[in-house]
Amino acid sequence: MSNSFVRKIIYIVVIALLLIPLSMITRPSVKNQNEGGVLARLRVKHNLSQAELSEIDPASETMKLASLGLRGVAVNMLWMQAVEHKKREEYDKLASSLKALTKLQPNFVKVWEYQAHNLAYNVSMEFDDYEYRYQWVKKGLDFMKQGVKHNRKDHRMTDMLGFMTGNKFGKSDEKRSFRRLFPNDHEFHESMSDMLDPESYDVDLYGPDSWLMARQWYKQSNKLVNMGAQMYKNDVMFFMLMPSQTRNRGLSLQEEYKTDDVIQDVWVRADKQWEDLGAREIRNGFGVPFQLNAGKLKQEKIERLREDLDLLVPGKRTELIDEMKSQVSISPEENILLDMPADQRTESQQREADRILAALQERDDLIELKIAKAASDENKLPANRLAKQINELVLLEKTEYKDADNINFTFWSNRNDAEAKPLTVKARQLLHDAQKMARRSIYDDEYEIDYITKEKSNVRKGAISLYLEAFATWSEVLKQYPRLQDGPLSDDMAHEMTRFLAMTQASNMSWPDDFPLQWLIDDRKTRGEPDKLPTTEQLEEYNSGRTE
Repeated sequence: MSNSFVRKIIYIVVIALLLIPLSMITRPSVKNQNEGGVLARLRVKHNLSQAELSEIDPASETMKLASLGLRGVAVNMLWMQAVEHKKREEYDKLASSLKALTKLQPNFVKVWEYQAHNLAYNVSMEFDDYEYRYQWVKKGLDFMKQGVKHNRKDHRMTDMLGFMTGNKFGKSDEKRSFRRLFPNDHEFHESMSDMLDPESYDVDLYGPDSWLMARQWYKQSNKLVNMGAQMYKNDVMFFMLMPSQTRNRGLSLQEEYKTDDVIQDVWVRADKQWEDLGAREIRNGFGVPFQLNAGKLKQEKIERLREDLDLLVPGKRTELIDEMKSQVSISPEENILLDMPADQRTESQQREADRILAALQERDDLIELKIAKAASDENKLPANRLAKQINELVLLEKTEYKDADNINFTFWSNRNDAEAKPLTVKARQLLHDAQKMARRSIYDDEYEIDYITKEKSNVRKGAISLYLEAFATWSEVLKQYPRLQDGPLSDDMAHEMTRFLAMTQASNMSWPDDFPLQWLIDDRKTRGEPDKLPTTEQLEEYNSGRTE
């Protein structure tokens, strides 16, 4: 026999022998009979089998087989076609390409997100009628829901459903119309009932609510993560999504209705859920466990340690801060504020002073060590220990503050608590009545005169009187919750005060001397807000010119 023939025989024998371990590795599992080969067992162990990832779709499996191993090439071509169709606004062709993609790659989350967004945001905006837009938003949600069945262990799918439900029904330009249609859309609620219990987002007299539906989707995301699914967001951004929806519902309801006991109860629940988020142990940017509501306690501890360090090295911190003040541009007003005794500052001035001091100290990361270095020999060791403790806490606080600040945690803690209180409910009710009269252009009070006794009695208060009552109550609220004085609520008050100014001008009335929120106008002026409202200084100048 020739050498080449022998080599061929050897090759055939080796190939035959290699088929044995190959079959052991790739052998498929058979239900109730065997676990299959190594690859089959690994797929089961890591939940990577198609049955674990999603429902088995015969059409999808057939298309995968028909691609003859070129599925990746086909997916890339279809994706490029989809991008081109979107550029040309050929939405029907785009839908066809994406549908084919979902068959070839049902576990590709981006395909489902892309088409759901396309239907709910792009296609819906092609129509002028809000009812047609509403229908296309529902089509987008329905498409995304189909994707959940093919990616049932991926929280990004339910996250997207939560985002789209809240954003399109609760924040879009058509939100008032959409939220009016949503509660009575029984067909839509029935279509979602295979994944969401309609009673879970129909909890009070206001009926099914889109924000509560969004909350249920996020609740499913939380369940997936708690069961071990991979998390695709950081802890803070993920866990804040579910409690935020109750708050968003409160904001929407108080725009749509006069605040009542039911809406107050919504804010009570929002406050409780936000407190629970603050008490939850989550990981910061460095993966260190912490609690969002622990920032205040940490700051108090830092201040106590700084006081202890300053007792060991008196006057050194003031000296270093004065040096830094000379190196940066501190306005005369800021200098006056820093030199003012703490017990003479208002709450807003104290917050501003704290901010300036914190900014100055942050300019020099070594300030604590410099203070410790100046300590006497007998105090050197405890001073160094305190400086090291302070620096460690400051570094940790910066990371945690950044996480908390990303979701405006402190502001919403105060807002939720304020909105749940009877005083704020009263303020909301008064403001609602004032806005109602303003829309009817009834600005002045209406009176009846008894022509016999010449007595005048108030029959109905106009918008101006109601606004003054509302502003007086809001002044109490904002003073009780100082952190709300420089947030969205302050902007809302500025908007309402601008409307009030226009009404007084239309009624030939002077700006009230004892206007309840005059202090807020002045405070906003010092913060550089572009309000066109009369400040105390302007009023004094005007009145002095009028009396001369």
